Amino acid sequence: MSFPELRKAMVDRTFATFGEDAGWTGHAEPVRIRRRVEDDDARLSLSEFRTRATIFRVRSWEVAAPVIGDIVTPAGGTFRIVEEPSLDVKGVWDCPVVAA
Repeated sequence: MSFPELRKAMVDRTFATFGEDAGWTGHAEPVRIRRRVEDDDARLSLSEFRTRATIFRVRSWEVAAPVIGDIVTPAGGTFRIVEEPSLDVKGVWDCPVVAA
């Protein structure tokens, strides 16, 4: 087995263990996503603010090209992609979302 095949198998195992099924715009079958929540610190004059950003991770072999405006529906909510998704070296899209 080649390194790319091993890496893909590792990503698949991670999504199988830690992911959840969700509906995705344009896909008849559910896709497997991973949810990540990040804190973002901002400063305005002398005030500091902390906000939370939600990012859904999805494998590129399940969703080839996510776009701004796609709707994702995991259990317990509906979300919309609001920023340009980015693809990492493992072939996983990071899609910033907000509740729709």
